[in-house]
Amino acid sequence: MPVRAAPSTALADPPASLPSARGRGSRTAVRRVLAPTLAAVVLVGAWEVVARTSGLPEFVLPAPSQVAAAGVESAPLLGLHIATTLTEAALGLVLGAVVGLALAVLIAAFPVVADTVYPLVTLTQTVPTVVLAPLLILWAGFGLLPKVLLVALTVFFPVLVAAVTAMSDVDGAHVDMVRGLGGRRWNQFWLVRLPAAVPGAFGGLRVATTYVIGAAVVSEYLAGTSGLGVFIQRSRKSYDVDQILVAVVVIAVLTGALFLLVDALGRLATPWRRASR
Repeated sequence: MPVRAAPSTALADPPASLPSARGRGSRTAVRRVLAPTLAAVVLVGAWEVVARTSGLPEFVLPAPSQVAAAGVESAPLLGLHIATTLTEAALGLVLGAVVGLALAVLIAAFPVVADTVYPLVTLTQTVPTVVLAPLLILWAGFGLLPKVLLVALTVFFPVLVAAVTAMSDVDGAHVDMVRGLGGRRWNQFWLVRLPAAVPGAFGGLRVATTYVIGAAVVSEYLAGTSGLGVFIQRSRKSYDVDQILVAVVVIAVLTGALFLLVDALGRLATPWRRASR
C-alpha cells in the first residue's frame, strides 16, 4: 500500500526571519528611551565644553558639573521646596481636571449651556493666567489656595476643550446603532459620547501637565514662603546662577515625570483604545 506524504506545514508556520510583534515593540521602546537620552548627553556635554572653554565667568555660565555640585549641596532644602510645589501642582491638576470634565459633560449634554457658557469660558482665556495671579493672591491670601487655583485655571481649559471636542466628534455610526436599538438621547449620550470624553480629557490633561509646574512656580515667585519659585527668587537675589539652573533642571524633570504619569493613567483609564490597536 503506498504511503502518503504528510501534508506540508510550511504555510502554517511563520518564517523565522519575521520579527514578532513583541520584539518590534521592545525595540521601539528602547529607541524611544535611548534617543532622547543620547540627545540629553550630547547637550550636556556640549554645555560643559562651552562653559569650560568660552572664558565666560562662572556666575554667567556655570558648567553642568558645577550645577550638579550645587544641587547636591542644596538637596535637603531643595527637597522641601519640591514637596511644596508638587502639592500645589497635584491639587490644582485634580481640581482643574474635575471641573473641566464636568463642565464639558454639561456643554455636550445641554445645548443651552453650550450656547451660553462655552463662549464666555473661551473669552476668559484671552487673559493669561499669570495676569490673574496677583488678583488670586489678593482675594485668597498668601497661603496654598491661590496657588492651587492658578494651577487649576491652567488645567481647566485644555481639558474642557479636548473633552467637548471628543464628545462632538464621535462616530455617527455608533450613535445610529444605539438609536436603531431603541436608545433615546440619554442612552446615546451615556453609551457613546460620555466614553469618548475620557480619552479626550486625558489628551487635554497631557497638554496641561506641561504647564502646571510652571504655574505653581510663578505663583510662588509672586507671593510664597516655600516652593521652587521662592527658591529661584532667593537665588536670584544672591546672584546664585548655578542654584537657579538647579531649579530649572528640577522643574523640567518634574514636568516630564508628571507628563509620563498622566499618560500612563490615561492608558489605564481607556483599555478599549489599547485593545483596538
